[in-house]
Amino acid sequence: MSRPVCVVFAYGHFGCAGIAALSRAGAYLPLVLSHADNPADNCWWPSVHSACATAGIPVLLDAELKTGSAALARIAQLRPDYLFSFYYKHLLGAEVLAIGRRGAYNLHGSLLPKYRGRAPINWQLVHGESESGLTLHEMVPRADAGRIVLSSRVAVDPDQDAYGLTQQLLDLAPAFLDRALAGLFSGHARLRTQDLSQGSVFPGRRPQDGMIDWHAPARTVHNLVRAVAPPWPGAFTRYQDQRLMVLSTRVVQEHGVFAPAGTVLGDGTIACGDGTIEPIGIFDATAQPQQLIPGTTLSTTHGVS
Repeated sequence: MSRPVCVVFAYGHFGCAGIAALSRAGAYLPLVLSHADNPADNCWWPSVHSACATAGIPVLLDAELKTGSAALARIAQLRPDYLFSFYYKHLLGAEVLAIGRRGAYNLHGSLLPKYRGRAPINWQLVHGESESGLTLHEMVPRADAGRIVLSSRVAVDPDQDAYGLTQQLLDLAPAFLDRALAGLFSGHARLRTQDLSQGSVFPGRRPQDGMIDWHAPARTVHNLVRAVAPPWPGAFTRYQDQRLMVLSTRVVQEHGVFAPAGTVLGDGTIACGDGTIEPIGIFDATAQPQQLIPGTTLSTTHGVS
């Protein structure tokens, strides 16, 4: 087969990893669609736009993909063999997906069908999953519901945060994508249908979802903190009329009720609905470290997770 023609939708670390893998596989990339660089992301996400400029690949930013749009017409004119989405922010509609003559495929950061939808890395940690992974799957109009090309798993340490898990998956991505793309391009890939009853679709997460509910068990509080730790917005609580960011925690006692939820104990740990945690790194709104006074209480307002 001649070089497969691929139009790519990509953003961030995984977008750059996907473009690099396609280049290694010998694909021809006449067009990449991405998003304008966001200063809130650019503190740690690499720029797909800049990577493509360096490689001489044409890029469209924040393209409108509605029926009759110039971007949609341009993609169709390229007659791509494949479409690929690597952490592109938007779900692609049926009209776009139909353009890929040999299919359209997406990279997802979970072991599908678990954690379909948005923010899979964060949601897996919120729920204390002990394993994660990458899945390349066929795109259909429903979120992350198409047949699976390949999956690969990694173990997740109970204290791993979202940044660390992201790095684990990025380390996995090159070899994983090389294998998956080789199977697709050679025609040897054997796609398997997902059993969607074995997973759920999750929404995007908002900064306010990081509010800690101290009535929850210590392990649940710890999982929330590590799931949204910086560079995500972080977990937070209220203490003596100020908002405090809790950057990291350690579970000290898994079980037991030692004081009302949210109480700062004499050893500096915090009582939860079940068990206690040690806060590691607490900062106020000006990024100044804060000390908690034993006997005082943190807000027990319920968070959303």
